Parts: sequence; C-alpha cells; structure tokens
Amino acid sequence: MILRSVPARVGLLWVRFGFACLMRRPLQALLLVLVYFGLVAALQLVPVLGIPLSIAVTQITTLGFMQGSRNIARGLPAWPMVFAQGLRGPSPRLRSLLLLCLAYVLALMLALGLSALADGGALLRLFLFSAYPAKGAVANGALGQAGLITLLVYLPVSMAFWFAPPLVAWWGMGVAQALFTSFIIVARNFGAFALYVAQWWGLFAATLILGSLAAAALRLDSSPSLLLELPLWLLLFAPFALSFQASVHSLLGEPPQGAAS
Repeated sequence: MILRSVPARVGLLWVRFGFACLMRRPLQALLLVLVYFGLVAALQLVPVLGIPLSIAVTQITTLGFMQGSRNIARGLPAWPMVFAQGLRGPSPRLRSLLLLCLAYVLALMLALGLSALADGGALLRLFLFSAYPAKGAVANGALGQAGLITLLVYLPVSMAFWFAPPLVAWWGMGVAQALFTSFIIVARNFGAFALYVAQWWGLFAATLILGSLAAAALRLDSSPSLLLELPLWLLLFAPFALSFQASVHSLLGEPPQGAAS
C-alpha cells in the first residue's frame, strides 16, 4: 500500500470518476443504488434493531460500491452481488469488518448523543424513532445547535471511517489501525476532500432546487413532486456512491493481488 498526498484539485477528478462509472454501466449502477436503498429500508423494518442495523450495513455497502466501481473501471460487471464480496473474505477479515460495523454505529450514536446537550435529545429521537421535535426546540434554535454539534463530532468520525472498510477487507488491517490510518490519510489530503465534498453538496443542492422548480412549474403537490425529484436523486446518488473508489485508488493504490477481485 502506498499512502499518497495529492493536490486539492484532484478531488474534482474523483467526482468525475463517479459520473464516468455511471455512463459506462448505467443499468448496473442504478441497480446497485436501488438494491442499497431497498436493503436499508428492509432493515429499518426490523423491530428495535432496525435503525442500528441499517447504519451498520453502510460499512459493507460502501465496500460494495467501491468494488462495483472498481469492476466498472476494469470493464467487468458490477451487479449487486458486489455487496456480498466483503463477507466472503477470510474469517479474521470478516470479523474485523463486522466489528467495524459495530464501531460505526457506536460512533454515530455518540455524535447524536452529544447533540442532546443542546436540545435534550430531540434530534436523537427524530433519528431513531422519527419522533418530530417540539415546536419550542425548533423556534429557540436548539435543534439547529444540536445539528451543528452532530456535524462537528461526525467530521472526525467520517475521516476515520472513510477508508476503513477497504483497509480492513482488502489490506487486512485491524479495526483500530484502519481507523487511524484512514484519519491520517484524509487529514493529509483535506483540501482534496473538502473540494470533493463541496462539489457534491453543490450538485445535490442544485438537484433539489431543479426538482422544486420543475414541480412548481407543473403545479404539483408535495407527493407528485416527490415522484419527480426521486429519479433525479437516484441519478445523482449513483455517481456519488461510485466515486468513493476514486479516492481509494488515488491515495492507496491497488489492493494486494487477490484481496479484491
């Protein structure tokens, strides 16, 4: 493994890579997204453990999207079976991957738990139980403060977990080493990641505005307008998810032979 540092402008190339993958295999790319959302929705129906399971599985599906876009870049199929490839590795790596899933749930719960210092747990209840906060929490700005706390705590969490799935599944690192290595790599290339995230935020915001304007022009109510906006979100989420692998290839290089196929 080679740990590289790249100029900030490379973050834009990662975005372009996601769109290139979508253009090469549009059917398979969209099918990956549909299966992902279907899996998350199905897990959320599980009593009590639904939300934690849907959070945990993102570490496995992230690895699947990386493998899918890696396949597309090499001219290979990228059907939804790639989501299961991380579960087929050697037992030690599988255990580490599952432990990573648990660590991600705990880290996200910690971020949301700390937000309770500002709003008394309104944001946490909204996330876990879809319990809408009291009007007072919105009016006095407590919910906004809670969101800011969550964002600030989640930033280092996202840095630690960004490369952790492939480092565990492809490079065979332990969970602690993978989290530390991922954090250091992202910190060393913060400019590229900042530009990468800003580009995606802009694209998603533009899509939201475009969908709203189209709905208003067609005089659609909220439900029909959602049906109009949903395909746009799916079309954008596909290249977003497929772009993850670009940063892996750019900063870590190719995984050991046979580790990811």
